[in-house]
Amino acid sequence: MFPAPLRRRLATSLSVFTLAALTACGSGTGTPEAAPDPSGPAAPSAAADRVVEATNGKVTVPGDVERIVSISYATGALLDLGVLPVGTSAIDENNPMELLPSQVETAKKIESIGSGIEVNIEKVASLDPDLIIVEGATAFDWGIKKLEGVAPTLYFGIKTPVDLLDAQRKIATAVGKDAEFAKLKADYEAGAARIRSTYADRLSTLKWSIASSYGGGEFLVDTRTSWVGRILADAGATFSAASAEGKEHEVTYSDEKISVLADADVILVPRTAATGEVPQETRDLTEKPAWKLLKAAKNGKVLPVTYATADRYGTSIDVLNQVETILKGL
Repeated sequence: MFPAPLRRRLATSLSVFTLAALTACGSGTGTPEAAPDPSGPAAPSAAADRVVEATNGKVTVPGDVERIVSISYATGALLDLGVLPVGTSAIDENNPMELLPSQVETAKKIESIGSGIEVNIEKVASLDPDLIIVEGATAFDWGIKKLEGVAPTLYFGIKTPVDLLDAQRKIATAVGKDAEFAKLKADYEAGAARIRSTYADRLSTLKWSIASSYGGGEFLVDTRTSWVGRILADAGATFSAASAEGKEHEVTYSDEKISVLADADVILVPRTAATGEVPQETRDLTEKPAWKLLKAAKNGKVLPVTYATADRYGTSIDVLNQVETILKGL
């Protein structure tokens, strides 16, 4: 385990001490210093520490946090809020982390601390962080105990799509950006309300679904509680039978069951943010004879959507805009 990084705030304390000493000594003329004017401006108070509840428990976050290392999806959550980390998981085509186009180049300039779950603890420690934020699937080992030995660490383990939005809210609180988060949320809700009102007729008569494949003779159907599904639901969409059930956010079927999508008028298929292309396994699915018999396929309504894992309000707003563009063309 690495020792906790040295705290860097001695300069402020020393400055205050020096000022107090000079005031006590006076100007050297023997004339007593005037008492401070009680009506004058008060000295700024230090930001209070915050306690944030995360997957790894209640974590005390320094109120003056400045140097943040973000791992996995935490980077996009911070960039949405206008916070630039000093270190992040590598940003490349193999690990795009669902960043918006406007964020990619900025993120690439942040110091890399490893790719994916391969976190370089020594590199993290060398950046002397005040705070480490990890946001990623609970199925992986993020080395949280080691990271906690470097600096206060917030770990947000993701099991379901809604966990991601809740994580961004807590991240905003941790870094003092509650107002920025509130604006993102309000912008998203306003966009969803506008779409519900403007396209009510099409949303009520067309049935939507989301499908993808990783190969192996199977495909996935996302439901109304999936990442994109919850956005469609907020926008007022009606779902096909396979996507209407929301107990699970995705359901796996064998390729012989493509007909479960028979009633879908529109099928969204994910494309990769880094390349702008639908993955080959999903393209292979759409080339199968049974797929081509689907109503949506015959009508040319199998349409790509970026950010299949819309992990925060930034990407959720982008998906809303994509949905509105699709509705305009229906």
